[in-house]
Amino acid sequence: MTAIAGVDVGNATTEVVIVADGAILAAGRAPTRGRKGSPESLHGAAAVVHRVARKTAAVLDEARIAPLRPVDTSVRTVQDVPPLTGRLRVLAAGVATPGGAGACVGVPLLLGNPAGTSDHAGPVIVVVPPETRYDQVAAEIRGLLAAGTRVGAVLVASDEAVLVANRLPTAIRRVPVIDQVDSAAAASCTLLAVEVRPPGHPLTTLADPVALGAVFSLGERDVGDAAQIGRSLLDYSNAVVGLTPDAMRAPQPAPDPWVLRDPGLDDIFTVDLAAAAEAATARRGSLGRAFLVAALHRQPPDTGSAATELGSLLGIPVTSPITEPAAARLGAATTPGMLPGAVVADIGSGTIDAIAADGREAVVAGAGELLTVAVAEALGVPRAAADWIKRGPCVRLDGGQRYEAEDGSRGFLDAPAPAAAAGMLAAPGPGGLLPFAGRSGRQHTPSEWRAIRLRLKQAVLAASLQRALTALGEPGTPLALGCPVQLLMVGGPAADNELVGVLTRSLPDTITVGRGNLGVTRGGEALGHRYAVALGLALA
Repeated sequence: MTAIAGVDVGNATTEVVIVADGAILAAGRAPTRGRKGSPESLHGAAAVVHRVARKTAAVLDEARIAPLRPVDTSVRTVQDVPPLTGRLRVLAAGVATPGGAGACVGVPLLLGNPAGTSDHAGPVIVVVPPETRYDQVAAEIRGLLAAGTRVGAVLVASDEAVLVANRLPTAIRRVPVIDQVDSAAAASCTLLAVEVRPPGHPLTTLADPVALGAVFSLGERDVGDAAQIGRSLLDYSNAVVGLTPDAMRAPQPAPDPWVLRDPGLDDIFTVDLAAAAEAATARRGSLGRAFLVAALHRQPPDTGSAATELGSLLGIPVTSPITEPAAARLGAATTPGMLPGAVVADIGSGTIDAIAADGREAVVAGAGELLTVAVAEALGVPRAAADWIKRGPCVRLDGGQRYEAEDGSRGFLDAPAPAAAAGMLAAPGPGGLLPFAGRSGRQHTPSEWRAIRLRLKQAVLAASLQRALTALGEPGTPLALGCPVQLLMVGGPAADNELVGVLTRSLPDTITVGRGNLGVTRGGEALGHRYAVALGLALA
């Protein structure tokens, strides 16, 4: 009996399947050590082979490994270039801790400035310089009120809006207070408009170009600028807009820091988090502003070096008979119900590999790890937590054992949740429920996070798969002609129960999406959706 080990060294996990006379004897996997293709990854692969081989009584005669290409996933933060808005400036929008409520238009009064406009007949907007204590702010505002100054709103440079609002005199306790405002920029304006609405309620004045034009007495030349400001403030519940004497100058174009220019790359795929939030109709700014980049490296010149090194570690012959996509198709073919003309999509951590029935292959960057990074960056959580949060539905912990699900239903947990997790979302994790909050502590509702999560999966996995299928859909092929095609998913991310729905809604109606159930037609251990490449290598 000849025993052969198929070894799939992936970007995240290494999988091994041992086959003898076409039957599956054993399978196992472990996290990949180091970078895919590195000496550390091959030492880790050898350890997995030894561990799986100990499950069987067979002695390994041969091992097989495909040529390896690593994928690097990273985050590139892009600084927003403010649009040209003439004499209008957005000085703050959507701060997390505003105080008070209402709207006011007035001239700026820099607190502590002896040459201020405290004798102005109309309301003033008090601008608090940095490093000014909140109790000092309250004391100076009392002095302004005693002198007859009408205070309509307060702008604070630090993050102490609530502390300031709670210490204002009773007569102006409810005036809008917004923090994290550039005091120098605010003080340089001729007029300021401040609006604070209840949480979750949109702005009614500053996001309305007609109303904004009225409060600032804008003419026809400023109509377009007011419309631009209104679009930028949609979905915010607080903001500060200033009117300056002169129009804004056009900003100098800056180089794109996130674009990778490397001749050693074979494919680059990027995801714009802000665009994903916009498509999911999430609250503006709730996902941050970053580009996520997945870069697939070119095939190394010496494709046999990994096999040679792994052979020396195992002490048996190791070859590279076929590519990873070809091996994935061979492994997927052991799924009951797979049609001969099906397209196989191996969705891994770094790449999506697609292979058609005639052997055409396409490998594109952007898969499971990019989705993990997208969730981590969107929520501001570690990648280890994001790897669990991305997988499926969550609940909101209402305190004690009560929860609210994404569909609005309510129920009770089997055990009380920690008191600190009350009001947070939670997803199943390795040790029970894993609580998480939004970026900068901003809480998402369960339904809002569901919409964002599904949109991220569409922007990463569905978009990458579409690129791979486009590469396969050459003129004259079923994919190009729109003929019915069966698409079979294999790989770790195929475990995502939401993915079939995401892909079905994203792909043409002629493509039927299903999930692999490997090894069933070969007897022995059924392997589910994983191990397609390792099984295919062993069967090659």
